[in-house]
Amino acid sequence: MKVWITRTEPGASRTAARLAAVGIDSLLDPVLEVRPLPASTDLAGFDALAFTSPNGVAIFAAISGERTLPVFAVGEATAEALADIGFSNIRTAGGDVQALARLLGEHKPRRTLHLAPVIPAGDLADLTAPFGIEVVARPIYETVPIARLVASGVEGVDAVMVHSARAAAALVERAGGCLNNLIVLALSPACAAPFADVSAKSVEVAPFPDDPSLVRLALDTLSKAHE
Repeated sequence: MKVWITRTEPGASRTAARLAAVGIDSLLDPVLEVRPLPASTDLAGFDALAFTSPNGVAIFAAISGERTLPVFAVGEATAEALADIGFSNIRTAGGDVQALARLLGEHKPRRTLHLAPVIPAGDLADLTAPFGIEVVARPIYETVPIARLVASGVEGVDAVMVHSARAAAALVERAGGCLNNLIVLALSPACAAPFADVSAKSVEVAPFPDDPSLVRLALDTLSKAHE
């Protein structure tokens, strides 16, 4: 059993390790690459930081030494990345931007800085406004499609794993007919949506939007497929 992992590093290697632990081989071939943007490191006036991906955490770690502010993470992978770079006051949401907005609403930091991609998965500032919280988005990176996908021509791949809606859309656009012979393993319904008109073997959605749930889905789905 082999799964094509489309997410970027550092998350891709973590997913590969989880798959290996349950006996599934993987091929790391992201469909997007992350590019840092010039960004201010001024954190004056902010009571908390918010992160919506491990990519944002990695780029923040390279430009700022701040590790004392409370941080709000969209999900477990982002929280793990924050812990790895030295943050300790971490609160973790349920895996999507709506859950992150609700978490911020529960804790009510007065003013929060969202270290964001150029095109975010959702408008965190708009979602938190009803809670009376000010969220300021500061783009620190962009994700752009990779021109050539190695995995699209590799034999022996059973499934493709998708961790973001943007990656899903890029994959559908660039991988074409190679998806017809693959099972799509999607982190969430938003990640599955771009495959609505693709003739994949099947499109399966994890019960919870986190990497361990997606890996369990891979194991269950591929085990049944190989019975």
